[in-house]
Amino acid sequence: NLAGCSIFGGSSQPLLVNSDPPGANVLINGTSAGTTPLQYQVSRRGDLSLEVQKPGHSTQIRSTSRKLSSLGIVDVIGGAMFLLPLLGLFAPGAWEQDPSAFNLTLEPETNQPAQAQ
Repeated sequence: NLAGCSIFGGSSQPLLVNSDPPGANVLINGTSAGTTPLQYQVSRRGDLSLEVQKPGHSTQIRSTSRKLSSLGIVDVIGGAMFLLPLLGLFAPGAWEQDPSAFNLTLEPETNQPAQAQ
């Protein structure tokens, strides 16, 4: 019986962040999470905002959204047959962050010369 498989899925998942050059600070939803390369456990609930910054380089901002996980898909298929598995879609295991990995290139900042007046 596949009833509510998502209930048994975890409420968090790993998020991978790599940067070129490495050693950039990573903020997730405004909170410092560490430096690249980084693997960080994030909640499966809600969208995430990601900011990657390194002095002397341009800041990169990305976001994730949620998509149905493989366990959630099993619940949908089972729900079409038995109705009860659809309850699993309320569990965090039914969802996952998308994308779950970022590979970012941080471009060096270029200082604009002062304009003559």
